Parts: sequence; C-alpha cells; structure tokens
Amino acid sequence: MANYHSIVWIDHHKAVAWNFTDDAQTKSVVKANDQHQHTHIRKSPHGGHKTPDDIEFFDDVAKVLAGAREILVIGPARTKEEFVAFIRRKHPQLGSMIVAVESADHPTDPELLAYARKHFKVLDRMI
Repeated sequence: MANYHSIVWIDHHKAVAWNFTDDAQTKSVVKANDQHQHTHIRKSPHGGHKTPDDIEFFDDVAKVLAGAREILVIGPARTKEEFVAFIRRKHPQLGSMIVAVESADHPTDPELLAYARKHFKVLDRMI
C-alpha cells in the first residue's frame, strides 16, 4: 500500500522515518553501518566524497520511503541536504516526491509526528 505522506529525520548516525496512510502510521529506524568509526574527510574544492557506508545508508533510507507521494526531510547539519541530493540523483522518481527540506535538532517521536501532521495539513489545504 502506498503511503500518502512520509517524514524522515536524518543525521549521520541514523534516520527515523514515519510513513502515513489514511488510517495508519508506521515508524522505521535506519542506522548508519558503522556509527563508532568517525572518518574525517578533508573538504575539497571539488565537493565531498561519500563513503560506501554513506551510500548504503542513504539507499536503506530510500527503501523505507518507497511508495511515498510526499516526503518531508528534516534534520540537523548537512546530512539532510546530502541525503536529498543523493535521492534526487540516484532515485529521481522518489526525489521528485520531496516537498520540503528543513532544519530540526533532535525531536522526540511525538514532536516529530506533530510537526509532520501540521506541515502536511498545510500542504493538503494548498492542493
């Protein structure tokens, strides 16, 4: 069954995704492969280089969001933008479903759900 709305909070350690249908919601947590190994990659003028672990992590998050018709991506720092760029490049159909990318620190599940409901309620009124 396709999800109508999805929200994903993502940082470099994990992603928390909530998928909504008309009468149900499901939560998925995707953890980065090796959270204990911190690799510092020097910034280059040619752009950053994603490690294979990052690519696999982003692919795993994309699988959780498959079937969504509207996706809101939130999170701290830059990981959310890196994730969105990856999705739009590697999974363009899913990338076209991203309706907003916003900054958010570390919300609790109830805060994340409330934020999603408020955000999607506004979007639904615009349709």
